[in-house]
Amino acid sequence: MTKARAILFGVVLAAAFIWGALRILHIEFSSGDFYSEYSSLRTDSEGSKLLFDALSRIDGLSVERNYLPLAYLNGEPGTVLLLGLHLQSLDRDFLKLVDELANRGNRVIVSINFDASEAHADHGPLNDEWHIGWSNDAERESGRPFWFSRAEGWNVLDRSGERILAVQRAFGRGQVLLFASSDAFSNGSLVSAERFDKLSSTLGSARRVVFDESHFGIVESGSVAGLIRRFGLTGLVLGLAIVAALVLWENTAAFPPRSEVAAAHHYTGRTSFEGLLALLQRHVRPKDLVRTAWEEWLKSNRREIPAERIAQAAAIVARSSDSPLEAMREIRTGLRAKGEF
Repeated sequence: MTKARAILFGVVLAAAFIWGALRILHIEFSSGDFYSEYSSLRTDSEGSKLLFDALSRIDGLSVERNYLPLAYLNGEPGTVLLLGLHLQSLDRDFLKLVDELANRGNRVIVSINFDASEAHADHGPLNDEWHIGWSNDAERESGRPFWFSRAEGWNVLDRSGERILAVQRAFGRGQVLLFASSDAFSNGSLVSAERFDKLSSTLGSARRVVFDESHFGIVESGSVAGLIRRFGLTGLVLGLAIVAALVLWENTAAFPPRSEVAAAHHYTGRTSFEGLLALLQRHVRPKDLVRTAWEEWLKSNRREIPAERIAQAAAIVARSSDSPLEAMREIRTGLRAKGEF
């Protein structure tokens, strides 16, 4: 295999690998398994994309996803959904951030995705900041493994016996709604039409609904890669990569292959010697080189040379067309033998 074919094969193989990797990622993203539970980008029963798509079809309702940190969420106040949060995420900084969102006039919905590993998590932030206590059934013996045991200053929206499942409270110009479970917002729940009426009233009457993705770690940082993903330019980048590879191949392997003929020497004239050679090559034919050199030398030295020596040198010049270098050496040797230069 020639070098050019080897490079071409490598470029094709690299392009096929990149295409395959992007195809696999596309399948993973499309199926939704790549995203966290209750993400609006996830399409299976554990996601909330069905709710996002359903709301997007309602005329006059603005539905969007937020990829920026919540501290930078601006615009018209509306309903902000923070779904699938783990207890460890509900620290004091996060609760303070939710308070600020609500105080700006937003209706903030916070739903918890309880995990058995959090059975002994700290009650502190919820208890100290929001005066809410919680309990759980770590063995999941019941259908509701997590609930609120108390909610001082909150309005109870839903409960099962003594177990409080959802509460609401006003914060400044807005409200915060806290749910002990995120199941009501999932694709599976929406398909089976469970709690659909309660879900509609939960979202409120705002004309703007924001599904936050930043708390899942899907944050737009403003990087080049983020902009490429945001505007769907992955295919363009792949095409540019292939073009760059072809340009690299073109500059490393000749097409068609270069001939094996040695390159001729070129004199650029950048030095005095190279300049003299360039002038001689341009204005003096090879067969006239000895004659021209002899005549130029003779112009300055004729008086110092006897006539017979000039005639001998002229005879050497006359037969020098085939070997100018040997003729020059012969003339110089003759002059030196007689004490001439």
